[in-house]
Amino acid sequence: MELLKRVFPLFGALLLLAGCRSPRLQEGRYLGRDRGEFAMVYRDLIFLRVRAARNIPGSLAFWEWGGKYSVDPETGRITLVGMERENARLWNFCYGIYSERGAVVLRDLTENKRFVLSYETPAQARPAGTPAPYGSAGVDPVYQPLAPIN
Repeated sequence: MELLKRVFPLFGALLLLAGCRSPRLQEGRYLGRDRGEFAMVYRDLIFLRVRAARNIPGSLAFWEWGGKYSVDPETGRITLVGMERENARLWNFCYGIYSERGAVVLRDLTENKRFVLSYETPAQARPAGTPAPYGSAGVDPVYQPLAPIN
């Protein structure tokens, strides 16, 4: 009984740490190489812009959608949550969207091709440790002083 009192809280803590959260994509922008496609991710929200499938009458050059998403932990399939039924049927018929190795992968089911949207690492505004500019004379190219600076 003494052992059970020690093991039970440890088992409960392990369950709590394991949690049931679904995996999420890294926040930021994912860019395609040549087709103009991208994805933007912020927390549990995603904005997608993908090339419209060929041979779909009345469609524009790109399909765009923004809203919540979920990632299946076993398959990595990204599900667009809250999409209207007709749009969801069309997207699921033409595309499979997956999370693989830090990228968003579009599987074009109509052409049997795969397109990778790679994560774009944000660039630093200025090197670390350098002071921020504060004066207008050296920063603003339009600034002209009224009197000569000695």
